[in-house]
Amino acid sequence: MNVQLMFGSFCECEVRFIKKAPKGDGYIIFFAWHGSNRRAFRNTFEQSLMWVHAKRCVFLAAGALGTTEILLRSKQRGLPMSPAVGTKMSGNGDILAFGYNTDYEVNSMARTHPDSAPPVGPTITGVIDCRDQGNPLEGFVIEEGAVPKALVSGIQSLLEGMPGKVFPRPWDLTHRLRYLMSSLRSRVFGPYSSGGSVQRTQVYLIMSHDSNQAYLTLDESGRPVMQFLGVGASKRVAYLNEVLAKATNGVGGTYINNPFFAALGEQEVRPVFALTLLSCLT
Repeated sequence: MNVQLMFGSFCECEVRFIKKAPKGDGYIIFFAWHGSNRRAFRNTFEQSLMWVHAKRCVFLAAGALGTTEILLRSKQRGLPMSPAVGTKMSGNGDILAFGYNTDYEVNSMARTHPDSAPPVGPTITGVIDCRDQGNPLEGFVIEEGAVPKALVSGIQSLLEGMPGKVFPRPWDLTHRLRYLMSSLRSRVFGPYSSGGSVQRTQVYLIMSHDSNQAYLTLDESGRPVMQFLGVGASKRVAYLNEVLAKATNGVGGTYINNPFFAALGEQEVRPVFALTLLSCLT
């Protein structure tokens, strides 16, 4: 998160916390400068913060996670604020999932030099609108995604190693052989091989509603940790996963829930890690 003041922005500057200025004269903003590899000096980095004086007010615009992180760190250092800060956070009911190794070519893997026919299109150009529900909070939309070039080479191993797969039914010998041959083709000839399991993989994005069960805290090292209490086990999420699983199985694919969510125990998420990966896919 950059420090942005009325007179401009400073790159490679990370706001750490804010304190009230002496005598109530505005606020002191403490920030770390990451330039010239200063982060390598871990023992003194946190003790050599810089600061600027905002004489009237401070506007935080570091996003839902970054702003909350700054506020929580400021609270630890005595800045008074509501105990609600960091609580009742929402992920907008978002779900990331995959329809792996379907019966159809999907072409959702980005490449450095896309073929003119067929090119990998931009993410979210189509939507299945399911918002017309009796209860507006039960509405949702299903959108399509694409896998960025940086993740393509490892996506097959990631998906095949994830737990909780929902295989198509009937999962008979014919389906098993087709599944195995497609998977083997991607392994041998690469993820862009026509007919391979990776080229037959659909990326799902769901936007819905959740019950604001998440909260953000700081761990012992001061890094933000977001926890979603019971979100993964809620009836709503289970229903949406069933919808996606049914759609995937209907085209002969294997449904795989959010791999990052499953790998992290279905509860705890490191925001920097999760956002870096999920932003690539959305």
